[in-house]
Amino acid sequence: MSTNASTSSSLNPKVWLITGCSSGLGLSLALHALQNNQHVIATSRNPSKTPELVSQIESLGGHWLTLDITLPEADLASIVSKATSIYGKIDVLVNNAGYALLGAFESITEKEARSQMETNFFGPMKLTRLVLPGMRKCESGMIVQISSAAGIEAKASRALYSASKFALEGMSEALYNDVKPLGVRVLLAELGFFNTPFAASCLPAEKGVPEGYEGTAVEVMMDAVLKGGQTNAVNDVGKGAARIFENVMEGGVESALRLPLGQDSIARCRFVVERWEETLKAAEKIDVSI
Repeated sequence: MSTNASTSSSLNPKVWLITGCSSGLGLSLALHALQNNQHVIATSRNPSKTPELVSQIESLGGHWLTLDITLPEADLASIVSKATSIYGKIDVLVNNAGYALLGAFESITEKEARSQMETNFFGPMKLTRLVLPGMRKCESGMIVQISSAAGIEAKASRALYSASKFALEGMSEALYNDVKPLGVRVLLAELGFFNTPFAASCLPAEKGVPEGYEGTAVEVMMDAVLKGGQTNAVNDVGKGAARIFENVMEGGVESALRLPLGQDSIARCRFVVERWEETLKAAEKIDVSI
């Protein structure tokens, strides 16, 4: 981070509300922000399971609240109100909590699909709606949506996970245009594969790999994540947290909406751009004009 931005962060600390802080990126970002003299309100679904992390955050001057993003909006409103009362405002909301459901599309039940969307899309949507009025009143603030390269390119076995991230991307792009004139910024951090426990939190569809999919990309991709796990990671979570922090502290309201993080994420973005170029070239030859 630049010297000017570092000095500014010390003199004018922001208030961060971060979900999913029991491990991985959420925890790394909370610690990085605290180490840079920010006000941090970390949250997780079950703080009692990580008392040592709660103590670590609190010893650095942070706070830790219980927050399950699948709760009804009225319950989340009470938690956001409690968080806001600590410092009188929330400057930065980081919607980080989430998980990946893996499986062949036809094997995923409606219950599993709804649970995936509730956590990865409706949860962030509800929290974003709840903090926006305060940000609009201050004519400043930032919503950081932790997305994924899976929200740019959908691979086999990730139908519902990608659906949840595509939904988050679409909502956030529209929101970016809604609130930019009001002084509020939106950032989509599109993560590649980081060295976090995320793979361990991935859930295979209860029905497993259905008959007929053995040996296909579905089974191969599921095995790569569920059996390979963290060993397949190519990106450092500490560096990822630092890059997000720098973007929040240094970027203005006109800054870019998207921040692909990791060479693997960038490569997938390039692949999608190239595929779109091919699609558009073919589409240009099709005349449907009146």
